Amino acid sequence: MANDLEVFVPSRSRPARSITLEALKGHWDHVYLVVPKSQKADYKPLARKHGVTLLACPVDGIAGTRQWIGQVAEDKFLMLDDDLRFYRRMYGEDVSLHKFGKTDMQGMLTFVERFLYDRAHVAISARGGNNQLPYPWAENKRPLRALAYRKREFLECEHGRVTIMEDFDVTLQLIRRGYANVVITEYAQDQPVTQAAGGCSDYRTHKVHADNVKKMAELHAPFVKLRMKENKTGGDFGKRLEATIYWQKAWETTFKALL
Repeated sequence: MANDLEVFVPSRSRPARSITLEALKGHWDHVYLVVPKSQKADYKPLARKHGVTLLACPVDGIAGTRQWIGQVAEDKFLMLDDDLRFYRRMYGEDVSLHKFGKTDMQGMLTFVERFLYDRAHVAISARGGNNQLPYPWAENKRPLRALAYRKREFLECEHGRVTIMEDFDVTLQLIRRGYANVVITEYAQDQPVTQAAGGCSDYRTHKVHADNVKKMAELHAPFVKLRMKENKTGGDFGKRLEATIYWQKAWETTFKALL
């Protein structure tokens, strides 16, 4: 299974289990579990269980961790949240999603890898709203939880401007630099619950979240608008300030400026 795409799974304070690693096991050559340096010893059993390389990240927080991953990656890389479930949408009028079969993980990762030869950034569709998007991929749509980049363009961006939502910030930076994104809709992913213990929940308070949402609106006006969101699976974050991002408008404005 020789491949150029490297897969990184950032994790924090969740050493007991990773359903993402369970789904990846045996399907790809280059898989890395990235954890805070202080938690490396805790994660050794999990890395050993799934046969992946354990990397100790020397910086704190998801924004710094993702930038560090971009720095250590060879070239094409995909970052997957550690708690993802995966699905496939079949060709045709049926837009329902099916659980992965034996070859679907490798097929999805190969699809991501191929797109990165021509595109600077690629994402795998979120489950919610997948049926509203064209098959098998769409341009300049919302990326979430499964994010792939080419190293050069990723590192061209300014990192660390927000401590959370940095994935949206980087995507908008790339779009506004003239790099249209691709969201693969033949495949989809979701997570069991928002704000589960561990991960960003270690430091994402309501204030941290709200401050970063407001910062995004400042950085990317007029393409980011503020709103209140209610999410039944969000726990303490079920009701929160959130950002509506106009991805296509950002691209169209950039494209016109480039003409």
